Amino acid sequence: MAPPTREQILAAAAKLYAEHGFRGTTTRAIAETAGVNEVTLFRIFGSKETLIVEAMRAHSVPVHVGTLPEVPVDPQAELAAWALQMRKVLVSMRSMIRQAMSDAEQNPEMQRCTQRGADATVGSLRRYLDCVRDEGFIAEGAETHAAGAMLLGALYHDAMSREFMPHLFIPAATAPAIYARLCLQSLGYNAAAHAPQRLVS
Repeated sequence: MAPPTREQILAAAAKLYAEHGFRGTTTRAIAETAGVNEVTLFRIFGSKETLIVEAMRAHSVPVHVGTLPEVPVDPQAELAAWALQMRKVLVSMRSMIRQAMSDAEQNPEMQRCTQRGADATVGSLRRYLDCVRDEGFIAEGAETHAAGAMLLGALYHDAMSREFMPHLFIPAATAPAIYARLCLQSLGYNAAAHAPQRLVS
């Protein structure tokens, strides 16, 4: 049987951190979950804090979000599909995000780890909305960055808060597409006006 890889150790640490937070995640539990002894953990990472921070860096970046096209063809359909996937990723990561937010005051590195993933997502969405503007789907002066922030805020709030305040939200199955549509409408996008262009494409 092959010895556990560095990635397996980081995955074990990330999983336990998401469930128990920094204080509740022991090096003994990480070692048991990864199938190594504690000495190996300290030999590779030096300390529990270094290991947890490394695990957060490796596992707090959304890697399963579908990419938005470089050249928009059907902004409403493209953004709705992306929003649906983005919400799924946020839901899958919410325990880790909540723990990182809880631990951020004592360990600012946790905030920086989660911010890395957020920055990549924000950048991708901003580029796409700028392309939607550049391709003439919306007016030249449209506030694409503000609209993108509102969309991400809605998806984040939905993923993090729905289970606590379900009465505030529209059905989860349709919510991402509606958030995406409202984002585009706030920019002046008219889906009906672009319908012939979508059909030709």
